[in-house]
Amino acid sequence: MQNDSSCISRIHEKYESQTATAAERKIALYIKENMDKALHCTLLELAEQIGVSDATVVRFCKSIGYKGFQEFKICAAMELIPSGQQYHPKLQKDDDPEQICQKIFSTEITALQRTLQALDMEVIGQVGRVLSRAARISFAGTGASMMVCKDAHHKFLQVGIHVSAAEDKDVQLMEAALLHPGDVLFAVSHSGNNLHVLHAAELGRSCGASVVALTSPGKNSLAQIADYTITTVSEETIFRSEAASTRLAQLAVIDSLIAIVAFRDYDQAYQSIYKIRTATMDNKA
Repeated sequence: MQNDSSCISRIHEKYESQTATAAERKIALYIKENMDKALHCTLLELAEQIGVSDATVVRFCKSIGYKGFQEFKICAAMELIPSGQQYHPKLQKDDDPEQICQKIFSTEITALQRTLQALDMEVIGQVGRVLSRAARISFAGTGASMMVCKDAHHKFLQVGIHVSAAEDKDVQLMEAALLHPGDVLFAVSHSGNNLHVLHAAELGRSCGASVVALTSPGKNSLAQIADYTITTVSEETIFRSEAASTRLAQLAVIDSLIAIVAFRDYDQAYQSIYKIRTATMDNKA
């Protein structure tokens, strides 16, 4: 098999290969016949649909020349999705500024509405109670998810609650390793399969801390680890974790949780708001 061959041809070659295992042929046949569906699945969802283990899917992707499932998805998407839709599925290259704004605002409003409808309010209430009682709250996330963690750090501080949201991955793991029962590890990963976030969540859980996951609907590894799972909905794209609407929905959930926590002891929160506004007022015109 040539490494520069197309993704589709690699799958066909694997299916027709005399040396392919029964599991490899099963995976190749499913993807060949359901490529679009396969690209919109997480690793665990695809493995479940095919009826094999996630490790078997990863081995299959490696056997056709990719480092793993994510590289396979990226290469397949680059082949199958028009280049103009790689950034945003509803945008066209010839859209004018008004069309671009209309489409992006519409997409993000829809994501917020769908997330609100999908929220399990019982879980939201439980997470609010766990956060309000926690001695320490440590956030874990990378890339765009780290932006959500930093926003949470800023807003929790405004209502008088100290949390950690270190950008350095090693520091996140150090924080997670030092948690205790009664503390919270708050993991943010829309894919639910970020290896670093999974490691931090596992560390926090091994220390007896409660693990809260902010992730996507469906089956993923983070949701399986977490004690409490909150899901956000974004537009239907192959790389949902990169979508701007994903971040907006996550931020709205964080804002809601902070408000819930603040109103559980509003006198204390109000005093913190007043002190912070007073401390920073000289920096504002």
